[in-house]
Amino acid sequence: MLERLPRAARNLALLALALLAAWFCWTVRSVLNPLLVGYLLAYILLPLVAWVERRGHSRRAAVNLIFGIGLGLALVLGLLLVVQMQALAGDVLAHLKATAGGVPGERESLPVVLQARADEFTATLNGWGLTVERIVVPDLAGLRELARALVAEYGDEAGRAGLDLAGKALLVLRRFFGGVFNGLALLVLVPLYSYYFLFVMADLHAGVQRYFPRRERARLSRVFERIGEVISSFFRGRLSVALGKGLFLAVGLTLLDMPYGFLFGMLSGLLSIIPFIGAFLGFVLALVVGLLEHGVIGAAWRAALVFGAGEGIEGYVLIPKILGDKLGLHPLVVFFALLAGGAALGMLGLLIALPLTATLVILFQEFVAPALRQFADEPS
Repeated sequence: MLERLPRAARNLALLALALLAAWFCWTVRSVLNPLLVGYLLAYILLPLVAWVERRGHSRRAAVNLIFGIGLGLALVLGLLLVVQMQALAGDVLAHLKATAGGVPGERESLPVVLQARADEFTATLNGWGLTVERIVVPDLAGLRELARALVAEYGDEAGRAGLDLAGKALLVLRRFFGGVFNGLALLVLVPLYSYYFLFVMADLHAGVQRYFPRRERARLSRVFERIGEVISSFFRGRLSVALGKGLFLAVGLTLLDMPYGFLFGMLSGLLSIIPFIGAFLGFVLALVVGLLEHGVIGAAWRAALVFGAGEGIEGYVLIPKILGDKLGLHPLVVFFALLAGGAALGMLGLLIALPLTATLVILFQEFVAPALRQFADEPS
């Protein structure tokens, strides 16, 4: 029907349909997120599937083999992380129970341990000739008595504030469990979408290219192929770097007898796909938990040694060897892109800043730069 309309009316109708489709996609974006992530994961895995196919396997066998190996590795890694998380949670609960007086004499309470470590640290600094006052760790029992006194004095106001706080807490809990549900949905739907995308990727791309304008079809196909290669190479490289760095940190922390070294090492490595965040979070967690066992100085030099070596290996070995210069961005552009992405979109901005910047650079080179050169070369 639309093809029978005059050219201007047809183009206007197609534009209206495109805007309607964009509005619909934005409205159901929470449902589309797993689909988009699944497509991206399939695009990342496509070269690996092609490599297995060249070894004489069918597409189905190649996809099943890759997904089987990936599922097995994920289960082993997840099991190890869950075991250490359970141990950490049990240790924290035991300290809290001892603090509350539930296990008298069985182990020192957490404030007592922290105070002892603080005294050791102060004594060490004073031994070096530095005059440092004693660091006092707050006692949880004293804090509880202070809370009771405040409630007794400001009971009514505290009640109203408690109701407001409870309402806000319920809202936070709803958001938290909504996030957990969305995360579980991603864990289930993303592999499912990726699995089926790997079988229809070529037909899907060919179908989309069929509707490019004929005069620009070859150019647009080349541009989108460049963008897809840059994005897939970036995320494929970042995932490989994160896994390699996580293994190094986990082994290093474990060898230096840091508590829960495997958990904090792998967590820091996996989170390093977001620049700066993973290393900082892992270092702080390892340091805080490690000082209970090794004291401030012992935990500090162990954590600093392992995480410093990890950053060096990531920057000078893993990234050059695995990621290379796929993005083609100057270091100054990388730094500015990360700052701008973090300021605009927070954590998500840090994650997508570099591939988005590389995409904008490609679009500028292909569409804007030729027009600027034409403008500059025109006779005055």
